[in-house]
Amino acid sequence: MDVSSRYFSLLKKPSLQWPVYLWHFLEAIRRVGKQRELISFALWEVIHRLHLYQFHDQYLKFTDAPYHILTDKSDWPDQQIVPGLSIQPVAVDWKYCIETPTGLLWGCCFSDPNALYRSDDQSQSVVLVHRFKRPVTSFFTDRQNTLFICSDGAIHRSDDQGQSFDVVLQLSTPISYFLFNNGMTELPDGTLLIGEYGSIWHGRAWQNLAYLYYSTDAGITWHTADFLLRQGVNKHIHLVRYSTLLNALFLTDGDNKKQAWINSALNHFDNQSTEPNSGWRLLNQYHHQTGGYMSMAETDEAVLFGSDYLGGTNFMVRTEAGRQFERYVLPDPYRRSPIMNMVSRQTATGTEIWAISYSCLSANDKSLLMYTRDSGKTWLRVLEFDGTRNEVRLVNSSRHPSDSLYISVTTFDSQFQQHRHKVYRLDCAGSL
Repeated sequence: MDVSSRYFSLLKKPSLQWPVYLWHFLEAIRRVGKQRELISFALWEVIHRLHLYQFHDQYLKFTDAPYHILTDKSDWPDQQIVPGLSIQPVAVDWKYCIETPTGLLWGCCFSDPNALYRSDDQSQSVVLVHRFKRPVTSFFTDRQNTLFICSDGAIHRSDDQGQSFDVVLQLSTPISYFLFNNGMTELPDGTLLIGEYGSIWHGRAWQNLAYLYYSTDAGITWHTADFLLRQGVNKHIHLVRYSTLLNALFLTDGDNKKQAWINSALNHFDNQSTEPNSGWRLLNQYHHQTGGYMSMAETDEAVLFGSDYLGGTNFMVRTEAGRQFERYVLPDPYRRSPIMNMVSRQTATGTEIWAISYSCLSANDKSLLMYTRDSGKTWLRVLEFDGTRNEVRLVNSSRHPSDSLYISVTTFDSQFQQHRHKVYRLDCAGSL
């Protein structure tokens, strides 16, 4: 049950019944444990209305470069969507894909979500590698090119290029998975970690899926860490990512607390600690300090996190050393759109970070594809769209940053029931 999407439109409509709507809204907030988030939303809204973020120069900065706007369902991006930046449509309708250092692509497609495919020719054709009984919900490759596929609530492992798979980990439920590009990571010593994600409402409470899993033998056997459940988290894990820049592990949880954690020692994965060299240290003491980030990316200068506050105020958070975290507000009309994903891209001039903010609550709250060339100090808008009619996604992973980027554009025909997908590739020739 998504409280924001269920009551957002009702509260915006002038009506004599608004006290009834407000009562049901507040009761729903209480039942799902979002009281802290509601208070934070109200606080951030007041600060925005009073222009205090502007006074402290805390809004995300966009350049004046032109950008493209999707204005109707037939308005697809051209090959050059903004001056100097071109993308090319590809034949494969990738839903997720990972590019290896040798240029090989692994992925699954919108048109055949149960299958794992491989492409050797930059997505002009694919080869079927393996078919699962249920849709592929996420996947990952480690440094040894071992494949980890999540399907039907289980982690399937292959060390023979997908010729065979073994189930090595059963998650809590058949609908559980880890968030692609953000929910599974590998440490320098080869340790693998997975954060379980899923949403199951049982009428009076969420089923708690906030389990962290880790493996020290290349993913053959797994251990379970439940410190988040013991700490009071009521739902799931958003992000588990290793930062090369900081040599540290980040974890974010949802939904009632939406906290952010750091593990600088890269050990004691089942312990909460106040010490920097033992277990997980909490970064945000209070909800209004932000946490629960959905996405993360980094350059050799900074680490960026994207917030997940659907219907509220969203932030891009930046840190250079892991001690101070700067928050930048997405300005209107993008402010209420969570930053769902970020991907690093290598170019001749350095590392770009591409980010996608997305919300389908209202046509007035726009969604945005954007990127930065200076580690988050300034941003260039690329594609603005209405999330009630289109969804734009970053399709590939930052696992092996390359000069290519895959972007999918989905058009909803009616009530999100019928849709079509197009996938584009941006390569080194598209650099500004």
